[in-house]
Amino acid sequence: MRFKLGITAAVLAGVAFAAPVQAADEIVLGLSFGKTGLYSTINKTTEVAVDIAVAEINAAGGINGKKLRIVKFDTAGDPKQAVVAVRKFARDDKALGVIGPFSSSEARVAFAAGEREKIVQIPNASSAPKLADKFSYAYRLTESEYLQFSRVVKTMKKRGSMKSSVAIMYGTDDVVSKAVGLYIMKPILTKEKVKITGPIGFATKAFDVSPQVSQLKGKNLDYVGLAGITPIAIRVLKEMRRQKINVPIIGAQIWADPEIVNGMGLQGDDSVFASPFYYNLNARTRDFTKKFVAAAAKQGIKKHWPHHVDAAAYDIVYVFKKAMEVAKVTGDSNKIKAERTAIRDVLGTITYDLVEGKVCFEKNGDAQLPGYIMTMKNKKWDLLDSYPALPCKK
Repeated sequence: MRFKLGITAAVLAGVAFAAPVQAADEIVLGLSFGKTGLYSTINKTTEVAVDIAVAEINAAGGINGKKLRIVKFDTAGDPKQAVVAVRKFARDDKALGVIGPFSSSEARVAFAAGEREKIVQIPNASSAPKLADKFSYAYRLTESEYLQFSRVVKTMKKRGSMKSSVAIMYGTDDVVSKAVGLYIMKPILTKEKVKITGPIGFATKAFDVSPQVSQLKGKNLDYVGLAGITPIAIRVLKEMRRQKINVPIIGAQIWADPEIVNGMGLQGDDSVFASPFYYNLNARTRDFTKKFVAAAAKQGIKKHWPHHVDAAAYDIVYVFKKAMEVAKVTGDSNKIKAERTAIRDVLGTITYDLVEGKVCFEKNGDAQLPGYIMTMKNKKWDLLDSYPALPCKK
């Protein structure tokens, strides 16, 4: 009797803790994103964009006759959790690929884990240089901050807007801010023969940035180059205006975020920045924007239009769809390893027609995306200039 009870308990334990069983009529992708934590201001609507793409795809018949299902994991922006996420997707959820992780700090370690699991990951925000090129299962649908800021500077020089000096302000305690300020903004402005004031470093976690901002007073400045994510840029701009330093700010795509419309208000007018997505570019971008704003509102999130990382998340679903169609993926759990590799092998051989534009992947795994140079006017973004995506080197 005890022997039979032992078997029963073991069976029940196995049922209780078994991994979710993949249905025979579905294809699974993982979503690794930071709904909470450090990047939540930007990253919280990633799933809204992904859900829109999945609904569209399933309504149109799915992928190779199978419904698409998304398994989600909130990493809170923690690199260690990004590793846990990719392992879970690969081992427990039998996912064919992963949307994410979000940031470069997460991708730096998650890519290595994904390589061991032999599953493709495609972040929608990571843009630090040379992260994907070491791994065959790593791709990124993001554009280099270096290239986008180069485009910004070229446009403003062409318009005669950089004659005096550009000040650089960056966060000394934030990896992304420091990299953009010292290793992107500074060398590009130097290369373009633009006079630099600074760079001026400040602690992003400090409540008071007035001592650093006061260093801008009395300087003949065209722009202040702000290297920092949206909340950082807003704080510094507000302190600039408090000190009556009425110089416009300039950046690449790091704070090209709809949140600046509310956070900066009219004080942010004449700010200039780049993005691989412009919400008012054409009928397709306007349609996506309409769906996105409505879907976000249902979750209690007010957005004027999608962030470019939202557009990238939406597009990544379609990238996987096309790659899986070309690779003739079935979602059969017995073929899961071979089909993950088949997806990897075709991803870089295709050109994708996406909401961001026509896109391809370089041999190093990074995408070539267009650049839209915009300025903020009366709480809207006006297009100043545009650059097509560069051709991919195979």
